[in-house]
Amino acid sequence: MADLIAFPAQPRSRHARRAYQVHRLAPSGGVVTTCIITARNDGDAQRQAKGLTAGHRTELWASNRLVAVLGAFDFPIATTIRMLAERPATEA
Repeated sequence: MADLIAFPAQPRSRHARRAYQVHRLAPSGGVVTTCIITARNDGDAQRQAKGLTAGHRTELWASNRLVAVLGAFDFPIATTIRMLAERPATEA
């Protein structure tokens, strides 16, 4: 299987930039705005995204990987967590 994958011959330059998505969220959880930024690494992207929060909860993503959650948390994500009672198995 490894012979089917072409790995880059040159390592990535330390000056290379990667695209990140910054999603500003409404209190209901919906996306208000999305912005694309480019950064050298996750730390650089977080510094840039902090300036884009505008008092909203903001998520920073690199492709399908959540990098950070930034901004105000005026609304709770969960108020309580409890175990569900065990239920007897039902026969189908």
